[in-house]
Formats: sequence, C-alpha cells, structure tokens
Amino acid sequence: MLNRLGSGLKYFGYLSLLALILSIAPARVLATTYYLAPAAGGGSDANNGTSAGTPWLTPNHALSCGDVIAAAASTSYASGNFQNFGAVSCPSGNNVAWLKCATFDACKISTSGQSGMTVNQSYWGVQGWEVTTSGNNAVCFTAYPSSGNIHHIIFANNVANGCGAGGISTFNAGSNGEDYLIIVGNIAYNAASSSVHCYSGISIYQPVQTDTVPGTHMYVAGNFSWNNVEPNPCNGTAPTDGEGIIFDSFDGSQGGIATYSQQAVAANNILLSNGGKGLEAYQSVVGSAHAPIYFVRNTVWGNNKDTNESGTWCGEVDIAVAYNVTAYGNLAVTNSATGCGSNPDYAFYVAQGDGSNSVHDNWGYSASGYNNGLNSSGSFAYGSGNTWGTDPSLASPAIPGAPNCSGFASVPACMATVIANFKPRNVSAQAYGYQPPLTTSASDALFPSWVCNVNLPAGLITKSCGTSQLAPPTGLVVLNVQ
Repeated sequence: MLNRLGSGLKYFGYLSLLALILSIAPARVLATTYYLAPAAGGGSDANNGTSAGTPWLTPNHALSCGDVIAAAASTSYASGNFQNFGAVSCPSGNNVAWLKCATFDACKISTSGQSGMTVNQSYWGVQGWEVTTSGNNAVCFTAYPSSGNIHHIIFANNVANGCGAGGISTFNAGSNGEDYLIIVGNIAYNAASSSVHCYSGISIYQPVQTDTVPGTHMYVAGNFSWNNVEPNPCNGTAPTDGEGIIFDSFDGSQGGIATYSQQAVAANNILLSNGGKGLEAYQSVVGSAHAPIYFVRNTVWGNNKDTNESGTWCGEVDIAVAYNVTAYGNLAVTNSATGCGSNPDYAFYVAQGDGSNSVHDNWGYSASGYNNGLNSSGSFAYGSGNTWGTDPSLASPAIPGAPNCSGFASVPACMATVIANFKPRNVSAQAYGYQPPLTTSASDALFPSWVCNVNLPAGLITKSCGTSQLAPPTGLVVLNVQ
C-alpha cells in the first residue's frame, strides 16, 4: 500500500511538473489556411476567409508566417485585387505567408496597363499562378515597396506568359527596395515587350539591403527564361536589355542610392534565345564594397539575338562593369557567329571588370571560335579548369514555344522536354549547366539558410540545408544523371 501510494504521489508530481513546464513554455503557433476566389466565385473581403464557401477577394489581410491563402482555380482573377498585400507577422524572420493557387497553373490573371501582381509587404510568397500582361510598365510579377524596405519575398513555381514589361522584376522606390528575395522554379516567357522602358525576363534592379548578415540574400534558381525580346526603340533608344536574368545596378548608381553589398546567386537556370544576354551582372563598381555575385551551373544558349541591339560586349554569360563576380559550373553555347546586332557573339564575356572577378571551371562553346572575350578588365584573367571550344553536343537544342503548363504538377514537370533537349550528349560536359534537382539535401554554402524553414513546392530546387561549408566546392560532379 505504501509503495502504491508513493508511486501515485510520484505520478502526480510528474503531472504537476509537466503543468508547470507547459505554463511557462511559449505556445506553439499553428499555421492557418485561408481561402480566396475572384468576385465571380464569391470572393469578398467582407468574408472571414476561413472556408472555401467564404473566400477573400484579395491578399490584403494581416497574417502570420506559415499561413496559406489557398486560391481557387479560376481564369477570372482581376489584377487590381493583387496590388496590395497585408502585413505579415514573422517574429523569427525565416518564413513567409503563401498566396498559393490550389492547383498549379490554374489561377490566371490577364491584364493590360498594370502589373499582374505586386507584392508590397515583407514575408510573402507567391506560388502556382500564371500571369499575362500588356501595356507599358505592366510587369507580370513584381515586388515593389509601398513604404520602407521590404524583404523575405518568394516567387516560386509561377508562369509569366507574355508580359508588357518584365516577367519577374523588382525595383527600388527611391531609397527603399527589396532584400532577401527568392525567385525559384518559375517561367519567364516573351516579356519585355513595352517600349517605354527596357525590361528583361527576370530582373533584380537596384536592391536595398536591410542588414549585413552574411550569406545569400538574393537567390535566383531553377528558372526557365526565354524569348524575352524588347521592341525598337525602348526608353527612347535602341534596345539595351532583354536578358534572361540580370542582376542590374547593384551599386545604386542609376538611382543615386546606397550600394547593395550582400551576396546574390543565380544557379541552375536555363536561359534560351533571349534578345539580350542570357545571364548578366551589370553595373556594380561604385563604392568600396561590392556585392559578391555567383553564377553557378546555368545552361545558357542562343541569346543576344536582337539585331537592333548595338552593345559590343556580347556574351551568353556576361559580366559588364561589375566587380566581385564569380562564375563556375556554367554551360554557355552560342548558336550564331554574331549577336548584339552584328558583333561577335561569345560564350563568356568580361568587360570593364577587375581581378576581383573569377571565371573558372566552366564550359563555353562557339562554333565560330568566340568562346571567351575580354575588354578593359585590369588584372582579370580567365581561371583554370575552363573548357573552351569543345562541342557539348546538346541533345536537341530548339527554341521552345509558349508555355502550356495546364495539367502538369510544377514548372520543372512542364519543362521536362526542354530540360532533356538541352542536356549534353558529351559525357564530359554533363557536370556543367542545369542539373535536375535532388530529392535529398546537398551541401551548398550558397543556399540561403532561412529558406530551410520554408515549405517550398517539391522539385523546384535542391534544398541544401544543414551545411556549415564556408566556400563553394572546387570540383564539379554530375548531381543527377537522367
């Protein structure tokens, strides 16, 4: 009896201790799913948004990181309802609230005269949408601050399918701008058609840093950008842009703002048949500290096709008036002897750089012999490990048509034929350029660590979490042979 009583007292003691722990431990915040629909589907901001039968009309509602607004499949969404997003509470600073289409590529916006979707608050992610725009300054997807800096923004698994201005583009608003920006697994097709300004497929223009925490702040990976060609003229001049991806004016010199000096990465993208360069870092020389920019394992083919452009610095991968840029593991192939008008079209080109730039362990091929070019770059020299002038024998390179992703689960699934067409048959070249994402984590010091806490759609990128590696790998291996 005493033993039983003692055991009982011990048991109740454990319960008391557990109750004490629970009373002082912070309560676990559970993510909430809300619902959204167009007006024709019953969407109204007077609804509570907590069920598919009472959906919101806009994302302009206060949320917490981890929350999801599930948008009903519809082709009748109006762009005017996506120009203002609500404030998101995110005490840990390592997640987003999602505006997510319930079915990939089934939520569509078609508009003229204004951007399809403008994220103007921090801690937001957009996934699964398709946007088409026409008219001047009508970007398909953009981040643009309404007041103050905005940060921790993700565009993932979206389709920009014909855009009057940029496909996915971000800009500064005076001295305010964006930081901690993630653009992964998207399509940018047939953008930059406006004549008022000069745009590109995917562009980060004059970002503004919010802190000096080390690591990658800007991450552009697993995207497909093609056939982005500007009209002639644009912005009153001959075309100047139309890039597949551009990191543009990180030194703030075109807007008289502070230099952005945080790390930016473009990795594992496929960039094809754009009017301007396939992949470019441009204008990052002003000031004493320059953003570390990395171009890693991108496949870049057949760009610089706009005959109205007149720039003499003409590379599939182009580093122009920029310092502290590192490129490795990239596969760049020209499909013409000339580009940028009638200039020689190079696989790689470095212009007005310096010895802080490093281009090593890449594969560059031009049937015309223009494998690498150089202009006025001080002590810069191409590094070791580059393979120049050897045909990678791409399987079946061809310019894709307009994307039609209905019925597919994701952008990479929609792009499977393109991925296969641009895989090298030359076994030695298969470690270079785009690599199908791994289903398991891999070590990569360039991966933005805060994204490890984010619930990204599967298969867009390799999630590289839990690494303490301090430098990029020096050797190249095939990540995934298919």
